[in-house]
Amino acid sequence: MFGGMKRPLDKLPYPQSPDSRPLTIGEVVGRYVYVVDLQDTIHVVPDGSHEHPKVLGLAQSALYAGDLRIDRPGQVAEVTNLSGTFQFSSQHSLCCVAKHLHQIGFTVGKVKWFPPDGSSGPVPLQCS
Repeated sequence: MFGGMKRPLDKLPYPQSPDSRPLTIGEVVGRYVYVVDLQDTIHVVPDGSHEHPKVLGLAQSALYAGDLRIDRPGQVAEVTNLSGTFQFSSQHSLCCVAKHLHQIGFTVGKVKWFPPDGSSGPVPLQCS
């Protein structure tokens, strides 16, 4: 489903955030950072500064990471690959995240891919 795993660029073994949890259809409206673990589970914490390395904690590897916004229950308005900690570059894997969100029960609005080097703005993806 996803591409290869990646270790976080920040190798400090931060403890896992007490707010970290697997994403479910019942998640409340808000902005989140997410990390896909090696078992394909999407974990989230509320968006904040330097949260990605704390989603799984202990410098664990991930299959993908970024941020997402839930505007209404059951609706992910936007999902991206924005993560300074992991910097995933695969557009295909971002579409896998969108597909996985759909499998969990979410409707997914915009999927935006950002070059990890910040060289340009977002590229809207059509994931089918």
